[in-house]
Amino acid sequence: MARPKKTTAKKTTTTRGRKATPKTKATRTPKAATKGTPTTKRPPNNPDVPPLIIGNLLDDLSAVKATLDEYAKHMRALDRMRLNGVGIKKEGFIYRAYELAMENGEFFPHYLTMEKFVFDLQYYTDFRLLTDLTAQIREQLWNITIQSADIAYTDALEFYASVREAAKRRVDAAETLYAALAPFFKHRRGEMENDEAAPTKKQALRDFKALESGKHDGKLIIENIRPKLTGGKRKIVDETFRDTAEFKETEEAKLSE
Repeated sequence: MARPKKTTAKKTTTTRGRKATPKTKATRTPKAATKGTPTTKRPPNNPDVPPLIIGNLLDDLSAVKATLDEYAKHMRALDRMRLNGVGIKKEGFIYRAYELAMENGEFFPHYLTMEKFVFDLQYYTDFRLLTDLTAQIREQLWNITIQSADIAYTDALEFYASVREAAKRRVDAAETLYAALAPFFKHRRGEMENDEAAPTKKQALRDFKALESGKHDGKLIIENIRPKLTGGKRKIVDETFRDTAEFKETEEAKLSE
C-alpha cells in the first residue's frame, strides 16, 4: 500500500493592516543584495583616457605655452600689481563706455579714434574667451586628475594592507616596507608588536584615565629610577603633575635596587 505524501503548511507572516503573505524563496533577499564588503571595485563613472591622447594633449599644451611665453614673459611683478586683474566692475565700465562712445563720437580725444577703441576691445574680448576656455579645460583636467589619483591611491592601499599583514607575520623584509609606509597614517599605540614609539604625556594621561574608568583593556606601567619602599608597598608618583599628583599602590614584595 502506497504511503500518502507528507504535506507541510507554508509559514505565513502577518502584519497589522496588511494581508498575510507566505514567505517563499522568491521573496527572500538574495545574499548579494545584503550589506557587506563588495567583491569587486565600483567602476569609475568616466572611461579611462588612452595614453596616446594624454601624450597628444601634453604636446599641444606645451606648444601653446611656448607660443605664449614670447608675449607674456616680460610682465614684471610691479606691472601685475598695477594692473590688478579685470574684475566685474572694470569690465562693466569698459563695455558701458564703448556703448556711449558709439553714440557720442564727438567726445573722443584727438589721440584716440573709434577704430582703435574697437580694435583694443576686440583684442581684450578674444583673450577673455581664451581665458574662460582654458578655465573650463583646467576644470575638466582636474576632474580626471582626482579620479586617476583615487585609482592609484586604492592600489597603494591594497599594497600597504598586504605589507602590513606580512609584517604582523614577521615575513622577511615586510617590516622594513611597513616602516617606510606607516608614517603616512596615524596608528594607535601598540598596533604593531614592534612599535617602539614612546607615547606622549598627553597620550599616557588619556590611557591612564581610560584604564582607571574601565573603558579599555590593558595595563599602564610607570617606572621610577629609585622607587621608595614602605612596608612592602611601592608608591608610584607621576612627577609630571606635581600640583595634582596621583598615587597608585600595588601589593608587591620588597624590591631590590
